[in-house]
Amino acid sequence: MSTQPQSGHGNPHQPAGYQPPPKQGMSTGLKVALGCGIPTVLGLILIGGCGLLFTKAASDAGKELDKNHDSAAVAPDGAARGGGSSKVDEPDITEDVKITSCKVKAGEYGIKELDLKIEYINSGDRRFNYLAEGEITVNGEKKSDIVSTGQNLAPGQKYTDDNAGALAFDVAKSAKSGDKIECKLIKVSRNSY
Repeated sequence: MSTQPQSGHGNPHQPAGYQPPPKQGMSTGLKVALGCGIPTVLGLILIGGCGLLFTKAASDAGKELDKNHDSAAVAPDGAARGGGSSKVDEPDITEDVKITSCKVKAGEYGIKELDLKIEYINSGDRRFNYLAEGEITVNGEKKSDIVSTGQNLAPGQKYTDDNAGALAFDVAKSAKSGDKIECKLIKVSRNSY
């Protein structure tokens, strides 16, 4: 017995009303992997890229800050220790700062005071703030610290801190006529704008 072909959905061999089975799609696991995996990978790439950019920016900022700061220690003989200047063709910054006066004198109303003057000369190529640190000794024994600043000095500009000894009034007050008073710079730092 033979069956007569009936017209179906474009196939003469399929019975009328026949619905073909749905096409097999992706599995659920594959859908989850693609749906979650691709955004996750893109997110990790984005986070990694941002991290690299941040690291590069921080490194560049650090290098720029290093260009704006110098620091040098002063050896006991007055010479710079550790190179003095970290930049090529730039003068030793310890030569920018020197003590021009360190003695006890009679101030106003006959009160003894320490006449400590520190002179700054900016040998750099841009404006700098200077910080000078040191010590005051009496007969070889440390009695006080020196902290002095020279602010906003243009290239070649000179400034003298006439009141650098203001905090050492106790040294002057207790000084005797035979005492040997010395003022020494220990460290000089400068920062540019």
